[in-house]
Amino acid sequence: MNYVWKEWMEQTRGKGLWFGLGIVVIMSLFIFMEAMNTPFEHGFQSVLISLHEMHVFLLPLLCLFVASFAVLQEKELKTLMMIVTKKESYRSFLFKKSIAVNLVMLALFTGWYILLAVPMRLFLAFDAAAFLSFLITVIVFILIFNQIGFFIGTICTNRMQAVGAAVFVWFAFIFLFDLALLYQLPAVTHDNILIFSVLFFLQPLNTLRLYLETSAGVFSMEYMSYLMDKLIWLSPQAFLLINLAVFLIVFFEIAVWLRRKGLRYD
Repeated sequence: MNYVWKEWMEQTRGKGLWFGLGIVVIMSLFIFMEAMNTPFEHGFQSVLISLHEMHVFLLPLLCLFVASFAVLQEKELKTLMMIVTKKESYRSFLFKKSIAVNLVMLALFTGWYILLAVPMRLFLAFDAAAFLSFLITVIVFILIFNQIGFFIGTICTNRMQAVGAAVFVWFAFIFLFDLALLYQLPAVTHDNILIFSVLFFLQPLNTLRLYLETSAGVFSMEYMSYLMDKLIWLSPQAFLLINLAVFLIVFFEIAVWLRRKGLRYD
């Protein structure tokens, strides 16, 4: 609980998180007002998809910066050195730090969208199940990219390094990963499509989009071609859980392992 309160005070005193949240709030309102001009039965779905597209570009970068800077601040103030030498292990520190940062960001962003749900319920064809699925995508966005941010904060020595690493990771997820898969697409056959599917859906942005579109009724998994059926060989929910488990566990354990191997960068 001390970690949560400490993180809340530090993050709310700073401008970075509020600036990011402010951008999301302003763009959300513009998207909502634009949806008012669409047909009533499709307005709510268009809002969810448009908000998700906004998240693809904004949330990963914001989470990478906030999480990495949260770890680097402990290094700069020398509190990390005192914690891991006198009180607890780096694994325990990183675990508690992750929970604290995640809770602060989840409270702010999910709180905003719950407030936004009030006018959406009044003026759009509100679907509670689809909105819950949308909130799940927001939560998964924050958890995955915060965890990568903690990894960046662990391996970097200063904020300039963290900025460079965060921008590279963001660029890789947004452009490079899918571009590499696109070049391999002509070679995909019925025999190797399973390998392609694993690579494609281990990109969380692809999995989150599939999960939201199927949950909101934008994309139907009925009457798919044989090739598409082999590509989506698990349910969107299963792909989402696999992504969540893989990214949270792998990046957490790598960060702890690098610290234990002596790559402390304090």
